[in-house]
Amino acid sequence: MVKFYKSFYTHNHDFNTFSVAYFLRYPNPYATHVISVDTLERYVDDQGRLHTKRLVVKRGKLPQWCKALLSTSKLNISESMILETSIIDPRSELILSESKNIDFTKVMRVVETATYKGDLGADGKKVVRANTTVSFLSSFGFDSMKERMELWGQRKMGENLSRSQKGMGYVMDRLREQGGKIKAFQIAMAQDAQIV
Repeated sequence: MVKFYKSFYTHNHDFNTFSVAYFLRYPNPYATHVISVDTLERYVDDQGRLHTKRLVVKRGKLPQWCKALLSTSKLNISESMILETSIIDPRSELILSESKNIDFTKVMRVVETATYKGDLGADGKKVVRANTTVSFLSSFGFDSMKERMELWGQRKMGENLSRSQKGMGYVMDRLREQGGKIKAFQIAMAQDAQIV
């Protein structure tokens, strides 16, 4: 049975800053589990929307009860590959994204879909509203084990999204401090990630 996690969040930055930070969000001190990010494909369509496909490699943590079961199946899940696809429409100030693991999908398939929309806050300042839905589906073991895996993923997602939101905020603040100087920003971010 599929479990879901939904989140709504408002980033107090304008859409242009957010859309640049979206691609520069790794490394940051809240995402030390991210090992690498590689762009696989990028193009602009005839409507002026930027399409991007990236491969993100992350370190993963599993609960002790799960590690014991997986060791008997000879699976070593210490890193996972995530396929991230996104479409950025600068005219409508909208980002559509999907992230899903492409390995260990029998243990747990996790699919995160998100929309990020530029808007005005109650105070008239520009904001970005995030709407995220994450699904968890396990095909590992017997029914109660599958459900336990899905519930664990669902519970962990709140922590993960909180760190992700803090990381994006951190990156946007640093980007604003650098005045949009991307190269200087990337060097500063890399140095910060090494310190943490």
